[in-house]
Order: sequence, then structure tokens, then C-alpha cells
Amino acid sequence: MHLRLLTRFILLTLGFALTTAGILGWQTMDFDLHEMWPHGERLLSHPVYIMVLGMALIPPTLWEIFILEVKRTEDAED
Repeated sequence: MHLRLLTRFILLTLGFALTTAGILGWQTMDFDLHEMWPHGERLLSHPVYIMVLGMALIPPTLWEIFILEVKRTEDAED
């Protein structure tokens, strides 16, 4: 149980770190959306992709933490 909770908190931290890194990277580009979509053969990574990945990790991880806490309290009541 503790290992699952630790894993979820690591994923949550990773989500916030990726979101922050994406915002900071995008800020260094002056929040420019130019070259966000790959043109031709060039495949460029844009900080928005990193930010979106981080934001996508946060809600499901929080939900899993919530579910683990509910199960823990239900097991304590039994």
C-alpha cells in the first residue's frame, strides 16, 4: 500500500515538474506558438508538448491517490 502511494506521489511530482518545465521553456520563447506544428521533415519539440504531458498526468494521479485513501479508511473501519 505504501509503495503504491509513493509511486502515485512520484507521478504527481513528475506531472507538476513537467508542467513547470514546459511553462518555463515556453516563456524563454516569449510564448511563441510558431513552429509548434512540425513542418515537412523537421520534427521539433515545443515546450507546450511537455506542459500538456505534465498537465495530463496530474488529474488521474490525484484520482488514484484519492481512491487509495478511501480504501485505506474503509479498511481501517472494518
